[in-house]
Amino acid sequence: MGFLRAWAPRPAHERSQKEGEGGEQGSRSNIATVLTRTRRIVTEKDFNAVLGRGRFVATPFFLLKYIRNNSAKDRYGFVVSKKVSKKATERNKAKRRLRAIVQKNPHVAAQGRDMVFVAKKGIIDAQFNDIKEAVFASLKKILPTLPQ
Repeated sequence: MGFLRAWAPRPAHERSQKEGEGGEQGSRSNIATVLTRTRRIVTEKDFNAVLGRGRFVATPFFLLKYIRNNSAKDRYGFVVSKKVSKKATERNKAKRRLRAIVQKNPHVAAQGRDMVFVAKKGIIDAQFNDIKEAVFASLKKILPTLPQ
């Protein structure tokens, strides 16, 4: 019966930095804001409005389509089609990267626009910082009050 013992967490000195509470990788406390339902475009009608009538800014990694909304806050949507990658894990990674850039930078909100990021094939192999620079460059074009 020696092999059956109750689970107990390892002491802090035995945990790696990744498992510890203060680690950057293992902690979610470094996310500034979460894209709540009020900050996301969720209905097909809203997506079609932005994609059909919206203006756009093109980058090598994505197409940013946007229109004004009747709210004081921005809403975001993310589209990664199977044309970008047949693998769901790669499509999800692209969406997570774009979402993380928007989440960790709350100063881009409160402009009153609906924005949809439509990913291109180049986003799969791109570095995170390159995508981040492209997001900020495209947001600077459409948001005149974006801080440096």
